[in-house]
Amino acid sequence: MISLSIGAQMAKPVAYLGPEGSFTQQAQLRAFGSSVPSLPLRSISDIFAAVESGEASYGVVPVENSTEGVVSHSLDLLAESELKVVAQVTLAVEQCLVGFGSLDTVTRVLSKDIALAQCRGWLSRHAPNATLVETDSTAAAVEQVAREPHGAAAVASATAAESRGVPILARGIQDRRDNATRFFVIGLTANATGAKEEVTSVVLTLKHEPGALQAALSSFSDRGINLIRIESRPSRRRAWEYLFFIDFPGHWDSSAVQEAVVALKGRCEIVKWLGSYPQSAG
Repeated sequence: MISLSIGAQMAKPVAYLGPEGSFTQQAQLRAFGSSVPSLPLRSISDIFAAVESGEASYGVVPVENSTEGVVSHSLDLLAESELKVVAQVTLAVEQCLVGFGSLDTVTRVLSKDIALAQCRGWLSRHAPNATLVETDSTAAAVEQVAREPHGAAAVASATAAESRGVPILARGIQDRRDNATRFFVIGLTANATGAKEEVTSVVLTLKHEPGALQAALSSFSDRGINLIRIESRPSRRRAWEYLFFIDFPGHWDSSAVQEAVVALKGRCEIVKWLGSYPQSAG
């Protein structure tokens, strides 16, 4: 949990992907506890904007699911924003199908796109004729089902369903039992080094020359730095250019990491620090 003394001093709330009952709120509560004020927002873009403007002290955004991979919108915004990652939270995710009536009356299943994808197999077996409808979040899907119950069901948490009085039709419908989502806590100011085990996240673009990726990665391997994660995304600047998101142990300011960064800058067009944060994912 992020320091309660810090939380108690925050005049501004922590923004999360709402409404109440979403998995992102659960991650926010795990990171900050229940005594810190919170601000539910409709979209990931809204969370970044709230922290950038000072409306929120921090934001909590989903970045990766163990079943379906990265949350591309979060990565794209991290690459564009000057906000820094200050913490991470990993949350075990149990999806439920919730709604009124019975399973055989369901004609529409609503949820966040990545939540629907986590349950693709179960839904194809148990609700093969239902139309899948994307919503802003899992909790927003439950709210819509509560307003328009006829033939509708939502994929969401038990918490979101119970808080709104919507019955749970089936529990644990995700296709993998070990389904989990990783969230980043983002803020205006980067962490100073201090944790025993830290992770640094960077994003880079490569020079357009043979062996560019191999040369970039050797900046780490030559210094004995292991890569925890590497992910590519279209840069959205020009066709067929990619951003590479890389996580590795150590703080940005440590000597070994800075040596690797100097080498990277000679081999890449862009090297951007996204943040350094405790390795423990909570």
